[in-house]
Amino acid sequence: MLKIYFRYLFLRLLIPFVVCLFAGTVIWIMVDLYGNIYDFLEHKASFGLVLWFYTLQIPSMLVQVLPATMLFASLWTLLNLNRRSELVALQSGGMAPIWLFAPFFLFALIWMVILGIDLAGPATESQVKRDQLLQQVKGQDSRSNVFHNLPYVDNTNRRVWFFQTLDIGHGKAQGVELLFRDAQGHDMEKYFARDAVWNGEFWKLSNVREIIYGTDDTVKDFAQVDLPDITTPPKQLSFNISQAEQLTLPQLTQYIAASTASKEHLAGFRTEWWYRVLQPLSLVVLLLFALLNGMHTDRRGAARGWAWSIGVLFLYVITQATLMPFGKYNRMSPFLSVIATEIIFGVIGLHLLAIKYGWYWQLGEYWKEWQRDDTAEGDAR
Repeated sequence: MLKIYFRYLFLRLLIPFVVCLFAGTVIWIMVDLYGNIYDFLEHKASFGLVLWFYTLQIPSMLVQVLPATMLFASLWTLLNLNRRSELVALQSGGMAPIWLFAPFFLFALIWMVILGIDLAGPATESQVKRDQLLQQVKGQDSRSNVFHNLPYVDNTNRRVWFFQTLDIGHGKAQGVELLFRDAQGHDMEKYFARDAVWNGEFWKLSNVREIIYGTDDTVKDFAQVDLPDITTPPKQLSFNISQAEQLTLPQLTQYIAASTASKEHLAGFRTEWWYRVLQPLSLVVLLLFALLNGMHTDRRGAARGWAWSIGVLFLYVITQATLMPFGKYNRMSPFLSVIATEIIFGVIGLHLLAIKYGWYWQLGEYWKEWQRDDTAEGDAR
């Protein structure tokens, strides 16, 4: 019976989910198109280019649309099942609410995995491609692998870099300055190089002038200098000025682990890292309120359920948007600033479900039964 019910409910849930996902996608595109339509018209972008522009946005769009889709699709399914008294029939047959809800949680778990994979890389990459394509439409340089006037401070190794131009795609740089300092922060040695190349293991400088600081500064010129101790790759150097939202989850992990920046600077990157890891929980948290509001059978109760669900979604988004900046600006633990929204709404949702379906009473009965069994076992001994 459970297998039949699982298959049946999956099909019943899948159709509203697809409809809500499509509707959310259309609304998202309309809002985004409103902000970019003048650029498309001004620069005479073709229909094919605009279509490709929004096709690229599917991974990043899913991050914003999926939580609301899970909430509304689950609510829609439950209200339809209740309207036809199907859930009442199942409960009359002895099926507990927890088993009725199990397929919904399994469905949410599947999409949690999909959303987690999306947040780890594809969503970020699609956003970067979007910005590049938008720059291309405007006739601007869309090369994202070339950085100009890039500084990089390596506090661990006491080095200060400056690049007039750094091409991380080809591992080349021009106008390079590299300063070495001692533990007290005094300048020890400095290289000026016209060109620099990353050979996969270390940096090689060409057309180099070396200055050794001391009582009498020493100046030397070299055609080429190999720096086998300088093993910081070009991509790591570029992370210094990248926004946290522009890095994939592996890149964020790499940057946080290797960065020598201050705690205040890294707070934004750590907050973004925790957001990528914990955001899939939003599907289950919002599902709790769909299960809470989807058991109404009358029209007035169904309308109230829709209103409550929309209100919950609005409050969830506002709470998350309010708390995360505290983590990004180091006013709160990055982990706490992200998980707080899930905890607040998760606890409220579980509490309301427990009250509605008598789970507290059941737990109390289980506790009393366990105590009686423990007492009886003690008397037997």
